[in-house]
Amino acid sequence: MSTLKLKKKNDSSFDEDSLKESAGDNENGINNINQYFYKVSNHHELFKIGRSFYEDYKTKGVKSFAISSTGYQDSQQKSILGLASFFDHKTKIKIGIISDNLFDGTFKDLLMASELEDVIIGEKIPALKIYSFYDHFEFLDLKQVVDLVNDHSIAYYDEVLDKLIENYDIIFWDVPELQKIQKNSEKFFPIIMKFESLSIIVSQRSSSAKDIEEIKNFFLGYGINLKGLLLESVKENDDDQAIESERPWWRFF
Repeated sequence: MSTLKLKKKNDSSFDEDSLKESAGDNENGINNINQYFYKVSNHHELFKIGRSFYEDYKTKGVKSFAISSTGYQDSQQKSILGLASFFDHKTKIKIGIISDNLFDGTFKDLLMASELEDVIIGEKIPALKIYSFYDHFEFLDLKQVVDLVNDHSIAYYDEVLDKLIENYDIIFWDVPELQKIQKNSEKFFPIIMKFESLSIIVSQRSSSAKDIEEIKNFFLGYGINLKGLLLESVKENDDDQAIESERPWWRFF
């Protein structure tokens, strides 16, 4: 099982000039869904993608990035960690990661090495619990954010969310499965409206155009900007196992 290793800024693998970006096609016609379609062939591609997110942050002022998928929650977390690590090495900023599956999957390993702290975002607003992973990231459970903005004793939920977002330079949202949001759309509505950019992780083998269109149309209905699709591209050997040298980028070392 691969683990995340935070590399130093002078590490040679961070040579941005060596990065290459490619477009992908597949039989499901995924490439026709959106003009911004990234096919990531190896973990070095992460830094090309990371640079694209960084440009949105620096030139457009985007700071609230949502990551969804067609049912790949673990890949969402690894993708977020990859992107957050890029920002962490690129510049000294405060990074928040808010997840619906904070205590499962990849994030769980980092939580075990984190310090549990309280963060105060305003007067008469209950403190939020955060898990601080050294000076790299702060993790928050999405459930407590949902509960907070739906607390009827707090009159201005929009201001509460603004204060939370203002507490960070960058926030990555580990978005719940679409069905869960649809069942509780009123509760999730205030949070969805704070997404400035949405990226969708899809599988080259099993994601259908219908699945992607459903997610895309749902968030477009809220006016959320769709940045693009992140394609899980994995070649296989005769035993139907992923070849070690062709790992998807969110399993980088």
